[in-house]
Amino acid sequence: MASRRSAIQEAAKTQKAAPNKKLTRRPAAPEPKEREKKPAPSSRSAGTRTMRIVLTIVGFVVAILLGMIVGYALLGHKSIADILYPETWAHIFQLIFAP
Repeated sequence: MASRRSAIQEAAKTQKAAPNKKLTRRPAAPEPKEREKKPAPSSRSAGTRTMRIVLTIVGFVVAILLGMIVGYALLGHKSIADILYPETWAHIFQLIFAP
């Protein structure tokens, strides 16, 4: 306790000599920086990944079917059942790629 008192008295004497200086404590030594760890990527289970792929494929098939129905049946004023016949698509292919 005596050493602390003497340190305070010494600081007070130096403050009288330099009145513009404030008495402050010495900042604590900075702690060593730890490496910042990146968060681990969230691992998806195989089931989730497989379900996403299956739903994507099903979505594409549904979009193609809806496009065929709208384009051939509604805009072309044809029967929806004609979409399923290969002869219909052979005819359309010949119309598109005819010489």
